[in-house]
Amino acid sequence: MTPSRCTLALLVFALAACNPACTAPAADSPDAANPRSGDDSAAESGAPAASGNDGGSQGPGPADGEMITTAKGVDLSGLDENKKTSFFQIINSESSACGKPESLAKSVRDDASCRDSLSVSQFIADALKAGHAPADIKDAMEMVLDSLRVREIPLESSPIYGNERAPVTIIVFADFECPHCRAEAPKLRQTVDQFRGRARLIFKHFPLSSHPRAKQAAIATEAAKQQGKFWEMHDIVFENQTALEDEDIVRYAQDIGLDMGKFRAAYESKLGRDQVESDRALGEKLEITGTPAVFINGRYFNDLLFGGTFAGWVDDALRR
Repeated sequence: MTPSRCTLALLVFALAACNPACTAPAADSPDAANPRSGDDSAAESGAPAASGNDGGSQGPGPADGEMITTAKGVDLSGLDENKKTSFFQIINSESSACGKPESLAKSVRDDASCRDSLSVSQFIADALKAGHAPADIKDAMEMVLDSLRVREIPLESSPIYGNERAPVTIIVFADFECPHCRAEAPKLRQTVDQFRGRARLIFKHFPLSSHPRAKQAAIATEAAKQQGKFWEMHDIVFENQTALEDEDIVRYAQDIGLDMGKFRAAYESKLGRDQVESDRALGEKLEITGTPAVFINGRYFNDLLFGGTFAGWVDDALRR
Protein backbone atom coordinates (compact mmCIF):
# COMPACT_ATOMS: atom_id res chain seq x y z
CA MET A 1 0.00 0.00 0.00
CA THR A 2 2.56 2.49 -1.11
CA PRO A 3 1.46 6.05 -0.24
CA SER A 4 1.18 7.18 -3.83
CA ARG A 5 -1.50 9.33 -5.41
CA CYS A 6 -3.66 8.71 -8.44
CA THR A 7 -6.42 10.68 -10.14
CA LEU A 8 -9.17 11.18 -7.60
CA ALA A 9 -11.80 10.45 -10.21
CA LEU A 10 -10.68 6.80 -10.07
CA LEU A 11 -11.78 6.68 -6.45
CA VAL A 12 -15.38 6.60 -7.61
CA PHE A 13 -14.65 3.03 -8.70
CA ALA A 14 -12.10 1.89 -6.09
CA LEU A 15 -11.02 3.87 -3.06
CA ALA A 16 -7.37 2.92 -3.13
CA ALA A 17 -6.91 2.09 -6.79
CA CYS A 18 -3.47 3.65 -6.70
CA ASN A 19 -2.39 1.14 -4.05
CA PRO A 20 -0.80 -2.11 -5.23
CA ALA A 21 -2.78 -5.18 -4.21
CA CYS A 22 -3.64 -8.68 -5.35
CA THR A 23 -7.21 -8.83 -6.61
CA ALA A 24 -9.85 -11.49 -6.42
CA PRO A 25 -10.76 -13.41 -9.62
CA ALA A 26 -12.91 -11.91 -12.36
CA ALA A 27 -16.67 -12.32 -12.19
CA ASP A 28 -16.71 -15.17 -14.71
CA SER A 29 -14.17 -17.19 -12.71
CA PRO A 30 -15.69 -20.43 -11.33
CA ASP A 31 -15.41 -19.38 -7.69
CA ALA A 32 -15.39 -15.63 -8.00
CA ALA A 33 -16.71 -14.26 -4.76
CA ASN A 34 -17.36 -10.70 -5.75
CA PRO A 35 -18.67 -9.24 -9.03
CA ARG A 36 -16.46 -6.19 -8.62
CA SER A 37 -13.24 -8.19 -8.65
CA GLY A 38 -10.62 -7.71 -11.35
CA ASP A 39 -7.76 -9.60 -12.98
CA ASP A 40 -5.05 -10.60 -10.50
CA SER A 41 -2.38 -9.30 -12.84
CA ALA A 42 -3.55 -5.74 -12.34
CA ALA A 43 -2.51 -3.54 -9.45
CA GLU A 44 -5.94 -2.89 -8.00
CA SER A 45 -7.39 -2.09 -4.61
CA GLY A 46 -8.12 -4.33 -1.67
CA ALA A 47 -10.84 -1.89 -0.69
CA PRO A 48 -14.30 -2.94 0.33
CA ALA A 49 -16.96 -1.55 -1.98
CA ALA A 50 -18.82 1.60 -1.02
CA SER A 51 -21.80 1.15 1.24
CA GLY A 52 -24.19 2.21 -1.49
CA ASN A 53 -25.70 5.13 0.40
CA ASP A 54 -27.80 6.88 -2.18
CA GLY A 55 -27.95 10.00 -0.07
CA GLY A 56 -24.56 11.16 -1.39
CA SER A 57 -22.39 13.60 0.50
CA GLN A 58 -23.98 16.81 -0.63
CA GLY A 59 -24.82 18.91 2.37
CA PRO A 60 -26.92 22.00 2.89
CA GLY A 61 -25.49 25.22 1.58
CA PRO A 62 -24.55 28.01 3.97
CA ALA A 63 -27.63 29.13 5.89
CA ASP A 64 -28.90 32.57 4.92
CA GLY A 65 -25.80 33.11 2.81
CA GLU A 66 -23.47 32.50 5.76
CA MET A 67 -20.09 31.19 4.62
CA ILE A 68 -17.95 29.76 7.37
CA THR A 69 -14.36 30.67 6.59
CA THR A 70 -12.57 29.04 9.51
CA ALA A 71 -11.55 25.42 9.94
CA LYS A 72 -9.75 25.07 13.25
CA GLY A 73 -7.46 22.06 13.28
CA VAL A 74 -7.17 21.76 9.49
CA ASP A 75 -3.74 22.45 8.00
CA LEU A 76 -4.26 24.85 5.08
CA SER A 77 -0.61 25.66 4.55
CA GLY A 78 0.37 25.38 0.93
CA LEU A 79 -3.04 26.49 -0.35
CA ASP A 80 -3.10 29.71 -2.32
CA GLU A 81 -6.10 32.03 -2.07
CA ASN A 82 -7.97 30.37 -4.93
CA LYS A 83 -7.54 26.93 -3.39
CA LYS A 84 -8.58 28.23 0.03
CA THR A 85 -11.72 29.63 -1.58
CA SER A 86 -12.41 26.22 -3.13
CA PHE A 87 -11.77 24.54 0.22
CA PHE A 88 -14.31 26.66 2.05
CA GLN A 89 -16.84 26.29 -0.75
CA ILE A 90 -16.56 22.50 -0.50
CA ILE A 91 -16.78 22.22 3.28
CA ASN A 92 -19.72 24.61 3.36
CA SER A 93 -21.63 22.54 0.79
CA GLU A 94 -20.82 19.03 2.07
CA SER A 95 -22.58 17.35 4.98
CA SER A 96 -21.16 16.55 8.37
CA ALA A 97 -19.15 13.33 8.28
CA CYS A 98 -21.10 12.17 11.33
CA GLY A 99 -24.48 12.19 9.59
CA LYS A 100 -25.82 15.27 11.33
CA PRO A 101 -28.00 17.83 9.50
CA GLU A 102 -25.32 20.46 9.19
CA SER A 103 -22.48 21.33 6.87
CA LEU A 104 -18.99 19.95 7.17
CA ALA A 105 -17.80 23.47 7.99
CA LYS A 106 -20.27 23.85 10.84
CA SER A 107 -19.39 20.39 12.13
CA VAL A 108 -15.69 21.27 12.25
CA ARG A 109 -16.45 24.55 13.98
CA ASP A 110 -19.08 23.45 16.49
CA ASP A 111 -19.00 19.67 16.96
CA ALA A 112 -15.82 18.59 18.74
CA SER A 113 -17.24 15.06 19.07
CA CYS A 114 -17.17 14.53 15.30
CA ARG A 115 -13.52 13.78 14.59
CA ASP A 116 -14.41 12.39 11.16
CA SER A 117 -15.46 15.83 9.91
CA LEU A 118 -12.02 17.15 10.78
CA SER A 119 -10.37 14.19 9.01
CA VAL A 120 -12.46 14.61 5.86
CA SER A 121 -11.77 18.35 5.80
CA GLN A 122 -8.04 17.63 5.99
CA PHE A 123 -8.42 15.18 3.09
CA ILE A 124 -10.06 17.95 1.04
CA ALA A 125 -7.27 20.41 1.86
CA ASP A 126 -4.57 17.85 1.02
CA ALA A 127 -6.26 16.94 -2.27
CA LEU A 128 -6.52 20.59 -3.30
CA LYS A 129 -2.88 21.11 -2.37
CA ALA A 130 -1.98 18.14 -4.60
CA GLY A 131 -3.72 19.85 -7.51
CA HIS A 132 -6.92 17.83 -7.76
CA ALA A 133 -10.06 19.47 -9.10
CA PRO A 134 -12.90 20.28 -6.67
CA ALA A 135 -15.31 18.19 -8.78
CA ASP A 136 -13.08 15.11 -8.47
CA ILE A 137 -12.70 15.65 -4.74
CA LYS A 138 -16.47 15.85 -4.31
CA ASP A 139 -16.87 12.66 -6.37
CA ALA A 140 -14.46 10.89 -4.01
CA MET A 141 -16.21 12.00 -0.82
CA GLU A 142 -18.57 9.04 -0.52
CA MET A 143 -15.70 6.58 -0.77
CA VAL A 144 -13.61 8.49 1.76
CA LEU A 145 -16.53 8.63 4.19
CA ASP A 146 -17.16 4.91 3.71
CA SER A 147 -13.58 4.12 4.67
CA LEU A 148 -14.24 5.78 8.04
CA ARG A 149 -17.34 3.67 8.69
CA VAL A 150 -16.68 1.22 11.52
CA ARG A 151 -17.14 -2.42 10.55
CA GLU A 152 -17.85 -5.06 13.16
CA ILE A 153 -15.22 -7.74 12.56
CA PRO A 154 -15.29 -10.76 14.88
CA LEU A 155 -11.84 -11.88 15.98
CA GLU A 156 -12.82 -15.49 16.76
CA SER A 157 -9.67 -17.58 17.25
CA SER A 158 -7.47 -15.57 14.90
CA PRO A 159 -3.79 -15.25 15.81
CA ILE A 160 -2.76 -12.10 17.65
CA TYR A 161 0.55 -10.27 17.58
CA GLY A 162 1.10 -7.81 20.40
CA ASN A 163 -0.79 -6.92 23.56
CA GLU A 164 -4.07 -8.84 23.58
CA ARG A 165 -5.73 -5.97 25.50
CA ALA A 166 -4.44 -3.15 23.30
CA PRO A 167 -6.97 -0.37 22.60
CA VAL A 168 -6.23 -0.38 18.86
CA THR A 169 -6.82 -3.47 16.76
CA ILE A 170 -5.27 -3.81 13.31
CA ILE A 171 -6.82 -6.57 11.22
CA VAL A 172 -5.21 -7.71 7.99
CA PHE A 173 -6.84 -10.00 5.44
CA ALA A 174 -4.00 -11.52 3.43
CA ASP A 175 -3.04 -14.18 0.88
CA PHE A 176 0.28 -16.01 1.28
CA GLU A 177 1.05 -15.91 -2.45
CA CYS A 178 0.31 -12.19 -2.77
CA PRO A 179 3.57 -10.21 -3.10
CA HIS A 180 1.92 -7.06 -1.76
CA CYS A 181 0.84 -8.93 1.37
CA ARG A 182 4.42 -10.06 1.84
CA ALA A 183 5.65 -6.47 1.50
CA GLU A 184 3.15 -5.11 4.03
CA ALA A 185 3.58 -7.86 6.65
CA PRO A 186 6.72 -6.47 8.33
CA LYS A 187 5.34 -2.92 8.24
CA LEU A 188 2.26 -3.99 10.16
CA ARG A 189 4.33 -5.69 12.86
CA GLN A 190 6.67 -2.69 13.05
CA THR A 191 3.67 -0.45 13.64
CA VAL A 192 2.49 -2.64 16.51
CA ASP A 193 5.98 -2.57 18.02
CA GLN A 194 6.16 1.20 17.59
CA PHE A 195 3.09 1.75 19.76
CA ARG A 196 4.43 -0.30 22.68
CA GLY A 197 1.38 -2.22 23.83
CA ARG A 198 -1.26 0.16 22.51
CA ALA A 199 -1.88 -1.73 19.25
CA ARG A 200 -2.28 -5.37 18.30
CA LEU A 201 -2.34 -7.18 14.96
CA ILE A 202 -4.92 -9.81 13.99
CA PHE A 203 -4.37 -12.02 10.96
CA LYS A 204 -7.26 -13.19 8.76
CA HIS A 205 -6.92 -15.52 5.79
CA PHE A 206 -8.15 -14.40 2.38
CA PRO A 207 -6.65 -16.85 -0.14
CA LEU A 208 -7.42 -15.95 -3.75
CA SER A 209 -8.41 -18.72 -6.13
CA SER A 210 -5.96 -17.28 -8.67
CA HIS A 211 -3.18 -18.32 -6.27
CA PRO A 212 -3.33 -22.13 -6.29
CA ARG A 213 -1.19 -22.76 -3.19
CA ALA A 214 -2.42 -19.90 -1.03
CA LYS A 215 -5.11 -21.93 0.72
CA GLN A 216 -2.75 -24.82 1.47
CA ALA A 217 -0.22 -22.35 2.85
CA ALA A 218 -2.93 -20.86 5.05
CA ILE A 219 -3.86 -24.32 6.33
CA ALA A 220 -0.17 -24.90 7.12
CA THR A 221 -0.02 -21.77 9.26
CA GLU A 222 -3.13 -22.94 11.12
CA ALA A 223 -1.42 -26.28 11.73
CA ALA A 224 1.59 -24.43 13.12
CA LYS A 225 -0.74 -22.35 15.29
CA GLN A 226 -1.71 -25.56 17.09
CA GLN A 227 1.86 -25.60 18.44
CA GLY A 228 1.99 -21.85 19.18
CA LYS A 229 4.08 -21.00 16.11
CA PHE A 230 1.69 -19.30 13.74
CA TRP A 231 3.85 -16.21 13.28
CA GLU A 232 7.00 -18.24 12.68
CA MET A 233 5.24 -20.19 9.91
CA HIS A 234 3.62 -16.97 8.64
CA ASP A 235 7.08 -15.44 8.20
CA ILE A 236 8.79 -18.39 6.54
CA VAL A 237 5.88 -18.97 4.16
CA PHE A 238 5.93 -15.34 3.06
CA GLU A 239 9.69 -15.46 2.63
CA ASN A 240 9.31 -18.44 0.31
CA GLN A 241 5.96 -17.68 -1.28
CA THR A 242 7.03 -18.93 -4.71
CA ALA A 243 7.83 -22.40 -3.32
CA LEU A 244 4.75 -23.69 -1.52
CA GLU A 245 4.36 -27.30 -2.60
CA ASP A 246 3.68 -29.82 0.16
CA GLU A 247 7.31 -30.88 0.41
CA ASP A 248 8.36 -27.23 0.76
CA ILE A 249 5.82 -26.62 3.50
CA VAL A 250 6.96 -29.70 5.41
CA ARG A 251 10.54 -28.44 5.21
CA TYR A 252 9.52 -25.05 6.58
CA ALA A 253 7.74 -26.76 9.47
CA GLN A 254 10.98 -28.58 10.27
CA ASP A 255 12.99 -25.36 9.99
CA ILE A 256 10.89 -23.60 12.65
CA GLY A 257 11.15 -26.56 15.02
CA LEU A 258 7.64 -28.01 14.97
CA ASP A 259 6.80 -31.46 16.27
CA MET A 260 6.57 -33.06 12.85
CA GLY A 261 4.21 -35.85 13.85
CA LYS A 262 1.68 -33.37 15.17
CA PHE A 263 2.20 -31.01 12.25
CA ARG A 264 1.75 -33.68 9.61
CA ALA A 265 -1.41 -34.95 11.30
CA ALA A 266 -2.92 -31.46 11.42
CA TYR A 267 -1.78 -30.41 7.95
CA GLU A 268 -2.72 -33.60 6.12
CA SER A 269 -6.15 -33.69 7.77
CA LYS A 270 -6.63 -30.03 6.87
CA LEU A 271 -7.43 -29.25 10.48
CA GLY A 272 -7.31 -25.50 9.88
CA ARG A 273 -9.47 -25.48 6.74
CA ASP A 274 -12.62 -24.39 8.57
CA GLN A 275 -10.83 -21.36 10.03
CA VAL A 276 -9.40 -20.40 6.64
CA GLU A 277 -12.79 -20.71 4.94
CA SER A 278 -14.50 -18.82 7.76
CA ASP A 279 -12.04 -15.94 7.38
CA ARG A 280 -12.53 -15.89 3.62
CA ALA A 281 -16.33 -15.82 4.03
CA LEU A 282 -16.00 -12.95 6.50
CA GLY A 283 -13.86 -11.03 4.00
CA GLU A 284 -16.47 -11.55 1.32
CA LYS A 285 -19.15 -10.25 3.69
CA LEU A 286 -17.01 -7.16 4.18
CA GLU A 287 -16.87 -6.86 0.36
CA ILE A 288 -13.10 -7.15 0.22
CA THR A 289 -11.99 -7.39 -3.40
CA GLY A 290 -8.27 -7.94 -2.94
CA THR A 291 -5.37 -8.31 -0.59
CA PRO A 292 -3.98 -6.99 1.61
CA ALA A 293 -7.03 -5.36 3.15
CA VAL A 294 -6.35 -3.65 6.48
CA PHE A 295 -8.84 -2.40 9.05
CA ILE A 296 -7.86 -0.30 12.04
CA ASN A 297 -10.46 -0.36 14.79
CA GLY A 298 -12.93 -1.35 12.10
CA ARG A 299 -12.07 1.44 9.66
CA TYR A 300 -10.70 0.55 6.25
CA PHE A 301 -7.11 1.75 5.82
CA ASN A 302 -6.23 3.82 2.77
CA ASP A 303 -3.38 6.18 1.96
CA LEU A 304 -5.55 9.29 1.58
CA LEU A 305 -6.10 9.92 5.29
CA PHE A 306 -3.87 10.40 8.34
CA GLY A 307 -0.68 10.71 6.33
CA GLY A 308 -1.27 7.46 4.47
CA THR A 309 0.60 5.36 7.05
CA PHE A 310 -0.43 2.63 9.46
CA ALA A 311 1.07 4.68 12.28
CA GLY A 312 -1.03 7.69 11.28
CA TRP A 313 -4.20 5.62 11.42
CA VAL A 314 -3.27 4.08 14.76
CA ASP A 315 -2.52 7.51 16.18
CA ASP A 316 -5.94 8.73 15.02
CA ALA A 317 -7.61 5.70 16.61
CA LEU A 318 -5.89 6.44 19.92
CA ARG A 319 -7.22 10.00 19.83
CA ARG A 320 -10.85 8.95 19.50
